[in-house]
Amino acid sequence: MAVLGAMPFAVQPFFLGVMTDALMLAPDQVGWLASADILGVVLASFSGFWWTRRFSHQALVKLASMSMVLGYLGLLFANTFEAVLSLRFLAGVLGHGIAFSLGTALLCRAPHPDRAIAISVVTQIGFSSVLLLALPKVLSASDIKTVYLSLVAIVLALLPLLKLANDSLTRDSETAALTTVKPLLIWLLVALVCYQLGLSAIWAFIESIGRERQISLEQMGLMLAIILPVSMVGSILASMLDVRLGRFTPVLLATIAGAIGLFILVNTASVIALAAGFLLHQIAWNFGIAFVYGAIAQVSNQSGSEILAPGSQSLGTALGPILAGILASSVNLDAVIWVSILGMIAGSLILFLTREAHSPRS
Repeated sequence: MAVLGAMPFAVQPFFLGVMTDALMLAPDQVGWLASADILGVVLASFSGFWWTRRFSHQALVKLASMSMVLGYLGLLFANTFEAVLSLRFLAGVLGHGIAFSLGTALLCRAPHPDRAIAISVVTQIGFSSVLLLALPKVLSASDIKTVYLSLVAIVLALLPLLKLANDSLTRDSETAALTTVKPLLIWLLVALVCYQLGLSAIWAFIESIGRERQISLEQMGLMLAIILPVSMVGSILASMLDVRLGRFTPVLLATIAGAIGLFILVNTASVIALAAGFLLHQIAWNFGIAFVYGAIAQVSNQSGSEILAPGSQSLGTALGPILAGILASSVNLDAVIWVSILGMIAGSLILFLTREAHSPRS
């Protein structure tokens, strides 16, 4: 569920490029289209308190699957920007948003949530790597309609796995209908937003940074194709470590390593140095995110409020490029790097101040 929920973000670079060419989109329209699915996930997650209490997981899986399928099939007939935008937002709310929110919330209820989230990140990155490798080949061999049908086929192929979901969130919510969100949990959700800024700001502008340093698009494409799968090392390490060092210490180490990687990007004009710095940041970020989710899982204590975490992460995904873009326009492109660094630092600071509440020993 988490993999299918994250699919729009996984294929976003390719998908936006294809839609830009097909519909002759202006830059502002590309921005809106990029945010449509993500904002849908935010809305689905933040309304999760309502729908998880009223519908069984099997019904939600059927709704999400049907919405994802129809969202891509509808693109076969949508030939205007407004139609595509509406389809992607609806598919984001009812399809990918429900799948990502429900899947991630269930992962937070695993016996070892930090490890479960780390494994989920590995599968999402691996899935993204395969799609970004395969879909351009599908497009070159056929046409854009075949790409849409391929995405439909992927959803249908994974549908049997979605039916394995249980109704733990629904059952617990029925007995705790008046559950309120703890102030402490709100702070941890803010930490997740900040930590996500550490990824989304630099991810949205890494190609622009490379272009400013006279690195060709082909070199950047090759660099990202290598970095994306290799960065899974961070999540694998997190799944192996679990909570032996607690949760704050791994995130602190991730922030330090990620900041070092980003500092390398500031003055380098070498593609090798740029790739090394960005890879270090990606490995570090993937390592730390599992422990941020683990803290949220422990504090929520299976109250149902963990359903808010995917929306908070998606909110950070949407805010990162916005803040980075504003600073890049008013200062310079290197300001993007500082948005990512400060985001990770802010997330780490909140975890430090709340560490006693989510320590594995507490």
